[in-house]
Amino acid sequence: MDRSKHTEAGLPSPPDLEALVVVGALFACLLVAAMMGSAVALFLRHRDLAWTWSLLSLAPPAVMLVALSGGVLALSKPSGCTFALALACGVGTIGASVHLRVEDRRAGADREAAAARRRGILDAMRRRFAERGAARHSQVGVPVGRTNRGELACAPRGSAASGCHVLVPGATGAGKTTSLAALLADYVLRSHFGAVVIEAKSDAALLEAARQAASARGAGFHLVSPDGPAGYDPLACGGVDERSERLVAVQEWGTGDADFYRQAASPFLRCVLRVLEAAPGPVSVARAARYCDPDRLAELAISDGPEELALEVREMSVALRGEERRAIAGMGARLRNLASSQFASQWLDPELLGEWAIDLRTAISRREVVYFRLDTDRTGNVGRAIAQMVLLDIGAAASAMMGNGVGTFVAIDEFGALEASALERLFARGRGAGFSVALGTQTLADLSAAGPAVRERVGATVSAILCHRLGGQEDAEWAAQLIGTVPTWESTIRTDRWGLPTGEGTRTRGHRFEVHPADLQRLERGEAYVASLERSDWGRSARVRVVPAWERLPADRSRREKDPSGSERRSEK
Repeated sequence: MDRSKHTEAGLPSPPDLEALVVVGALFACLLVAAMMGSAVALFLRHRDLAWTWSLLSLAPPAVMLVALSGGVLALSKPSGCTFALALACGVGTIGASVHLRVEDRRAGADREAAAARRRGILDAMRRRFAERGAARHSQVGVPVGRTNRGELACAPRGSAASGCHVLVPGATGAGKTTSLAALLADYVLRSHFGAVVIEAKSDAALLEAARQAASARGAGFHLVSPDGPAGYDPLACGGVDERSERLVAVQEWGTGDADFYRQAASPFLRCVLRVLEAAPGPVSVARAARYCDPDRLAELAISDGPEELALEVREMSVALRGEERRAIAGMGARLRNLASSQFASQWLDPELLGEWAIDLRTAISRREVVYFRLDTDRTGNVGRAIAQMVLLDIGAAASAMMGNGVGTFVAIDEFGALEASALERLFARGRGAGFSVALGTQTLADLSAAGPAVRERVGATVSAILCHRLGGQEDAEWAAQLIGTVPTWESTIRTDRWGLPTGEGTRTRGHRFEVHPADLQRLERGEAYVASLERSDWGRSARVRVVPAWERLPADRSRREKDPSGSERRSEK
């Protein structure tokens, strides 16, 4: 029965087959477009791209619309279907991307942080403006690296009036030495700071960055290493109390009565230094060790010292008790062990060094670059002892320059091989003298090994943390706590027996780690989280890829050849 007979009989007419085909094709197109849009949205998410890139999916239908309007493309059923399919696919892509972004925002915590880091469609332009504004950024901070979106992330920059300390933890091979080299190059070149580098290992990249930065700025460069060329005189300057403290602090007494023996030997050591100052010849570690004997010191005081000092030495020698004599003998043995070692005999003897002896305070006041390559794998306890004396010397210089600093950057690499307890003083008092300290360490347990509360005190004085991949869970949690927490929404959704949401749940206000500890354990080589702990806004932390020092240094290295202190060796005497 055809359509007219259905109408004459008063029955409803059957549906038009062609209309059904059109509706079915339209439904299929919409279904395919939705699936394609969801696939494109998931692909963008997998490629770590923001939802704004989905707006490009409207480009094909827009081009087709312009072509149809201009008559370039003929209007027909195939072209119309293609236009509708492209438009539906674009709308589906945008809708799916926006839906996923809204869900990330509702979920909060790590999903919200990950969504905020995805690269947007305007990030290329943002990176270009960031590069143009690098000079402006460098005035308020040290550009450390670029985020995934192309923005510059900066650490606080110290000044000659007030320093800024940076903690740089990271596992072996994570890139912390590259970060130290980048900070060093920026401070020396842009801020015109002097620098003191204490390196426990032998890293060519850090040494080359320090050498090139000094050469590019025209500053003096001094390399103190087991192979020369320069050496260090720990007793070059300072009062008797300062110099005696450096010699006492490097000794390990190793007994339960260590404090008694230290207090018993310290007055005699101060007397030794006073006699050596009055006698002809330099005041050196070797001579101090030689005269750590009451009878020998009395003979030197009588022959070369003033009468009052000779009388004081004689009275002190007579008044010494047996335990005090044992303490002095033990201190003399330790100093002789230090002074007679192969490396210390080359590093610490001002008579042998001559003009190659580095006066650290003079170098700091001249804003020169002094590089201590201690190489503790070869030098052992001698290298650690020299690191302790260097840190004490820097701390004394900071106390003397309080309020009148010239700007000094101190970089310490592989602190775990040094474990110098003098670090705490430098962190606590260096800021007022314009000392900015960057401390690199593999694990935060190295700070605890230097003292019972060193880690907490260092954490309380740093202005920024430049955290590379951490291997231990405890270290990651401590670093995350140091960075801090931020407010967030905590959502719960009730589900049925099949695990499907029922539409019921709660949403409460809470707090989360700004940087989750798990993120600190999953960083790639060269990546780091930089957090300015003195800031309270949303730009407090950022995940960056560190810009190496060789990208900051001038390309012309011809001036490097003019600096003989970095290439010539000290002649043997």
